[in-house]
Parts: sequence; structure tokens; C-alpha cells
Amino acid sequence: MQNWERLTRQANRAYSNHAFSDAVELNREALMQAEKSFDDDFHRDAESAVAAAAVSFLNIAESYTALGDFISANTQFENAVNFLQAIMVRPDMDDDQRHLIMRTATHIRFEWELFAQSHGKSVSAQSKTLMRALSHAVSSAKGMVQH
Repeated sequence: MQNWERLTRQANRAYSNHAFSDAVELNREALMQAEKSFDDDFHRDAESAVAAAAVSFLNIAESYTALGDFISANTQFENAVNFLQAIMVRPDMDDDQRHLIMRTATHIRFEWELFAQSHGKSVSAQSKTLMRALSHAVSSAKGMVQH
């Protein structure tokens, strides 16, 4: 957890200094640390382990939002939910741990809804732009193959 805390503090400083790309990378590193030690940390202190992962996902989403990359931000919410769902089905969990996961999932869903209310149209517009760019790239590649 110490590496996660150190990386998260560095990411928060980067974000405060408007170095959003650096904040994304530092938060990704923090998330990797949280995931790497998750099983051990979860058995020692479930609340801290779950909070570390959730905070990292949300911080990455917030940094992507600051960069205007709403699709990547949205993906982080999806990743957080998938992460929690994978934990929820573990057979070795007790009722308190399940309740913790459900509370965390509810919080992430709330944050995701706020994000969607603020940036849903941007996500849709960005997604359409990406699909047009992809279609153009595919068309160009087809044109090259035919020649």
C-alpha cells in the first residue's frame, strides 16, 4: 500500500499542476500496485484494498476527463465496475466484505451517472468521431489493397 500511496500523492500533485497526462500515468501505476497486492491487502484490510483500487479508477477517469478524452474516462468507470464484479463472485468473501463491495459499486455508479450527465453528449460525439476516423482508415486501407 505504501507504493500506491506514494504514486497517488504524485498523481494528485500532477493533476493539481494541470499535468493531466502525467496524472493518468501515475494513477495507472498506482492502480497496477493496488491490483498486484490486492489479494494480500484484501485479506489484511478489505476496506483499504477496495478503496485503493476504486480511488485509482476514479482518479484515472477524472484525469482523462480533464484531458477531454471522455471515452477513455468512461472506460475507467466500466473497468472499475468489472473489477468489483470479479471480486464479488469470489467464494472466500464474508458478508461484511460483500457489503463493502456493494457500497463501493454504488458509489462508482453514482460517480459514473454524474459523469454521464455532464459528458454523455461529448462521449457520444467523440465516439462518432472515432468511428468516422476508423471507417475512413478502413476505406483508405481497402483502396491501397485494391491498387
